[in-house]
Amino acid sequence: MQTVNFRAGDTIISEGDAGDTAYLIVSGSAEVSIGKGEKRRIVGKLEPGDVFGEMSLIDPGPRSASVRALSDTQCLLTTYAEFLAASQTNPGLAGTFMKTLVRRLRQTNDRFAALNPGAGPLIQQFLKVILAGLDEREALSGADLETLQRELRILLQNERLELDTPELDKAEEVLAYMLRPSIEDCLNLWFGKSEQTDQEIWSRFGADVALASRGHYDNWALNVDHPRLLVALVIMLDQFPRNMYRDTAQMYATDARCLTLVKRGLRVGIAEKLKPVERVFLCLVLTHSEALEDQYLCMEEWGRAMEQLASDDPLNAFHEIFHRHVAVIKRFGRFPHRNKLLQRQNTTAEEEFLGDSSFRFDLPLVRGPDGDFVFAGTIKGRTVKLLDHEYQTLLPEAGEASGRAFEFSYAGPDAAFLRTEEQLRKQGYIRIGDSVPDFVADTSLGPIRFHEFIGDSWCILFSHPSDFTPVCTTEFGATARLGDEWRKRSTKVIGLSVDGEEEHERWIADINETQHTTVDFPIIADKDRRVAMLFGMLDATNFRHGAALGQTMAVRSVFIISPARRVELMLTYPASVGRSFDEILRVLDALQLSSKYRVATPADWRPGDDTVVLPFISDEEAERMFADQGGFRKVRSYLRYVRDPSLRVL
Repeated sequence: MQTVNFRAGDTIISEGDAGDTAYLIVSGSAEVSIGKGEKRRIVGKLEPGDVFGEMSLIDPGPRSASVRALSDTQCLLTTYAEFLAASQTNPGLAGTFMKTLVRRLRQTNDRFAALNPGAGPLIQQFLKVILAGLDEREALSGADLETLQRELRILLQNERLELDTPELDKAEEVLAYMLRPSIEDCLNLWFGKSEQTDQEIWSRFGADVALASRGHYDNWALNVDHPRLLVALVIMLDQFPRNMYRDTAQMYATDARCLTLVKRGLRVGIAEKLKPVERVFLCLVLTHSEALEDQYLCMEEWGRAMEQLASDDPLNAFHEIFHRHVAVIKRFGRFPHRNKLLQRQNTTAEEEFLGDSSFRFDLPLVRGPDGDFVFAGTIKGRTVKLLDHEYQTLLPEAGEASGRAFEFSYAGPDAAFLRTEEQLRKQGYIRIGDSVPDFVADTSLGPIRFHEFIGDSWCILFSHPSDFTPVCTTEFGATARLGDEWRKRSTKVIGLSVDGEEEHERWIADINETQHTTVDFPIIADKDRRVAMLFGMLDATNFRHGAALGQTMAVRSVFIISPARRVELMLTYPASVGRSFDEILRVLDALQLSSKYRVATPADWRPGDDTVVLPFISDEEAERMFADQGGFRKVRSYLRYVRDPSLRVL
């Protein structure tokens, strides 16, 4: 922030001018007016400590009033970018601007109500929710400010205040997926850790999760009249990423944003309008937090939800689950289960805890006489101590237990598990003629949906074992140098390896430098092997080296896919053998020729060489089809040669 000085009578801000700066008066005074000329009207006076122009920190645009210095005045000036930085380095000063911003928003809300109580109820309602998120906040992070900008822009520009049918349908689709007819189906889905479920969520909701993470569905969190919309948004930001990015740090990428939405929703009373099974998802967001205050808030909220449950309702099991999360955070201040993924060093105590199989999160559920799950608790609570956490458990004492083991296991928060054997056993199998699977994935050039990426083009999808390896580096250099050849054939190329985006970015720089080219095609980041499993690319004979010892790699697979999204050709090479891209171009030419002219290509065929007539085409039909090529040459009834149909006869 910088200091600026104005003389008495200077105009600091002019009404209607665009601006992206806000001011804090240090000394002197100023007056605020609206209108110009004869219509100019004084509406207020500013003294030291007052802030003006603060809306520029949210939505830079034309000024709504003029400000003129009444005396020599000194101000602190800040821009949006400086305000972001100050939120972290000087929260006290940034907090002064924030408090003024909140006060002005409240005044705006009051004016809406005073002008016409029956007009703009949605705007008043949305402002109430936004203000609930700002209460007691001294400073906002950059992500918080971006969210506030988006939400205020919805109001200021009247964008998407009313939800259209497709959006409501999308929210209901998300809810229907997670809230199954039976509680057993729900529990299996929520805690089953199934690769099939992960893939299904990717296929059905991957694009929507990406949109939600970028704020596209922010308006769902503002609509108090449709509280289930917040639940649907929470599922996309908190639950689905745990399936889509299982065992990667990206599982937690939207947790902070989701936590803010839930706490704000609780302040405006959204939870009271939901069923307990819907409130579960709000509480799961709180229990995923590593802040103890959020854990306690989870217990308070779930305690209110349990008042609506029968004593044997399976949802009572969450009472025990949530308390166990509290216990872990009270002892360690974080979830040790996440340390490896987040590249945090374990303490000695955390190492011991992670190695202790006696601490489990099993769901206390048994089968009732009718075969349905019921909560195996007791009506009479008792005090227990777990780690450093003392609480009233609902689990029965040893003498009260039925003797039956709990029939549903929950491995714990964000539990990782050894998957190499499972990955190899469960990976898919693609054949020539199959419709190519669709998927959403992150790449070196950003997220893609595969079918949309293919579009109306031919496509070559090829996998490689690992970044920063010699054979793969030469292959990607060769692919990049053939850019003009791919374009000539209306073909898109896309690579894949079981490495992440950051590794891809660093490796591409190496490829460009060592292979003297520019890699301008996407490389899929398939760290969780999801796409490799879908196409059956995982190598059962070779595994990763170094820090990733024992993890599966991808073989060198090549899939040529037609514009009809049909798999037309497959090639597979072992990790030690580099591919011949001259051969890949040759077979691509052959496939495109055959697709267009209904011919086959003989051994070692090259463009311009003679082709052969397909066996199911009669001599008479062949004469008509290839008259322009001078007919065909018959060697045997089944062996008939014809000139390359792509060559014109002059």
